[in-house]
Formats: sequence, C-alpha cells, structure tokens
Amino acid sequence: MKLSTRRTLYVMVGLAISVILLWLLFRNINFAELGDALAKANYWWLLPNIAMIIFTMYQRAYRWRFMLKPIKIVAFSKLLAATCIGFMANNVLPLRLGEFVRGYSLASQDKEISKSASLASIFVERMVFDLVALLLIFGAVLAGSSFPVHEDMKEGTYVAIMIALVGILFMLMFALRPAQAGEWMTRYLPFLPEAAKEKIRGIVMKFSRGLEFIKDTKILSWVMLQTVIIWVFMGVSNYFVFQAFGFDLPLSASFVLLVVVSVSILVPSSPGFVGVYHYGTVWTLASYGIAKEQALSFALVLHAAQYIPITAMGFYFLKKEHLSLKKLEQESTAGEA
Repeated sequence: MKLSTRRTLYVMVGLAISVILLWLLFRNINFAELGDALAKANYWWLLPNIAMIIFTMYQRAYRWRFMLKPIKIVAFSKLLAATCIGFMANNVLPLRLGEFVRGYSLASQDKEISKSASLASIFVERMVFDLVALLLIFGAVLAGSSFPVHEDMKEGTYVAIMIALVGILFMLMFALRPAQAGEWMTRYLPFLPEAAKEKIRGIVMKFSRGLEFIKDTKILSWVMLQTVIIWVFMGVSNYFVFQAFGFDLPLSASFVLLVVVSVSILVPSSPGFVGVYHYGTVWTLASYGIAKEQALSFALVLHAAQYIPITAMGFYFLKKEHLSLKKLEQESTAGEA
C-alpha cells in the first residue's frame, strides 16, 4: 500500500471514529436539558481554567528549554512559539502532525537545533516523561479514591506501562550509546546498501543529541519536576469547570478525567480530537453519576476552553514568527515518511 494511500486511510478512519462517537453521544439526548445545562453554567469559572491551560503552555516551553540545554540555550520566545504552533497544529491538521510541526517550527527558527534533535526531545517528553507522570498520577488517585476501576481500564493501564517501559529503554539506549544503537538498528537490515545504513547511523547520532540532557542528573531532575507541575496544573484546571456546572465532585475526579481523556485522544480521530475527547469525558462523569446531558454539556465546554485559547495562541505565534503552516505541514509529512 502506498504511503499516500495509508495516510488517506488513517484520516478517513479517524473521521469515521469521530462521527460514530458523536452519534453515540448525541443519540437519544434530551436537547432541552443539554441547552438548559449550558445556559445555567457559571462561565466565570472558566477564567482560572483557561489561565492554567495557558500557564502549562509556558511551562512546557520552559521544560523544553532545559531538555535542549546541552545542545544550546534556546531563546524562550522561540520555544514558546514552537510549542503553541505544534499544539495548534494538532487541533487543525490531520494525522496528528502537531509534534512534527512543533519540532520543525523550532528548527526553522533556530538553525543550530537540528530537526532530528528537536524531534528526539519531543519524543522523550511526550512518550516517556508525560506518560510516566500520568501513570503515577492515576495510580495515586486510584489508591486514594473510590473511583470504580473497570477491567478494560486495568488493561489499558498495563499497555501504557509497557509503552512507557519500552520508551525508557529506547531513551537510555539512544542517549547513552548512540553509536551502538545505530549499529544495532542496521544490523537487522542486511538488504540495505551500505550508504543507506550510514545514513541511518547519522540520523541516530543526530537524534541522540536531543537526549543528551538525560546524562545530566541535575537537568533530568529539573525536567521531572517541571513535568509534575504541568500535569498537576492540568488536573486542577478541570476542577474549575466542575464548579462552573455545579458538580459536587472531589478534586481526585479532576485527575481521573485528565488521565482518561489523555488516553482517549490516543485513538485515531479528526483534528482537535473531536468525539474521542468528548466520549472520554462523558464516560468518566457517568462513572461519578453525572447525567448524560450534563456530562455532554460539560464536555463541550471543557473541550472549547482548551481548543480555542491554544489554537489562537498557535496562530498568533505562527504569524509573529512569519512561518507558514502549509510549509510546516509539508515538511512534517515528508519527515513522517
């Protein structure tokens, strides 16, 4: 199957999943009660929620600065711009290109940071640090709350733990022994010509540059602390939206919602995680006894409170840095290949 065909298929599957989940959510819904819940919400509570969401964007850029410190001390403004552009791209582009767009955006602004190193730091940030932080938060919440743990949730947690462990192993291998990692990767590709193998080894060496911060215990500890701060703020931000709708739920429910939604958006969907985000939110609130109409109204508002500010920030920095979203998308698609 051609690469373009696979991409088209992935986009179509994602759109289909979003449409199906939206149909399930709105099927048999009482629109009068849905509208009533939206009308009665106290939207002033969204202000601290949005403020925390924006803060986490700054915090992500700040954390990224430490991850890239062994290569170069990058200007915070460039990191913030690339971070916002990347998250915006996930909201408006198909194929989950946001992480690629983020890496290429930084490389376009600072020529001393290679695309490979930038993408490596993003990979380890998202697939290792963020994932491990979510698992720790989820474990702590489940240990101290009465949230009903379903069997499928346990299985999903086990899968996430395995992914995190594999990510950590790859991270350590690439960071500590990049040359050996390159040799190991090409050893099992005997059909490739030597020139292609050499190119792979070169990519691995460039990729490992983005992981050099792991060798510095002080920087590593600081990155871990910043990761905890980011996810704590993300979890607490949900609580303010609970208040907006008058939900009498514990703070722990905010973090359960955070974890479930974070896992839900891994499922292929339309840009902006439409459907999967809302379904995960409604499912979580239903587990706490919230009626479907109230849960769905909450999901719509929570998603909008994150989608609109992040997307607006991304387009602002895109214009400010004189970058082209279309060009970044093309580079990302080529890089993904």
